[in-house]
Amino acid sequence: MNIVTIFERSRDCLFAVKYDDNKLDALEILQETWSDPEELRKFFIQYKKDYEAYYGKARISSIVEIAIDDADLLFETLFKLAEDESGSHLGEFLKPLHNKEAGKAYDLQQLKGYGTLNNSFLRVYAIRYGNSYVITGGAIKLTDQMKDRKHTKDELYKLNLVRDYLQEKGEEGEFVYLDI
Repeated sequence: MNIVTIFERSRDCLFAVKYDDNKLDALEILQETWSDPEELRKFFIQYKKDYEAYYGKARISSIVEIAIDDADLLFETLFKLAEDESGSHLGEFLKPLHNKEAGKAYDLQQLKGYGTLNNSFLRVYAIRYGNSYVITGGAIKLTDQMKDRKHTKDELYKLNLVRDYLQEKGEEGEFVYLDI
């Protein structure tokens, strides 16, 4: 296990986890991955059946183009909303991970943000921490349940890990180190 930092991303309301196995924080990793046509192509080739089961048949090049455009809009929206120091606009963008919690908000709640295009498959995952939000990662979600694929199951693990850590830290967790 190594120590990594959760650091300020924008005006005290948006933070991201920096995992020890990468030089980039969770949000930077998403930006890099979702803007790389070759990485996206590999992903959609691997999960083509999942894509087609939900969205129908499409050319890989079209899906990659949609993903890149949606990611650009998602990050632009996310950073614009983060300019509000109260975090209230981010609270409208980030919805409860579990649909049964719709309309509820509480500390250490697991959240998801969708890409901005209609019926988007892009997800950003975060934890509500007071008036702040901690981005733990994200995924291209092509199945109904996160437990259905390894890459989304990994994101659920990270959500639980960061939530549990922040819960242990309590009030002293504003600028914290995460042991994973």
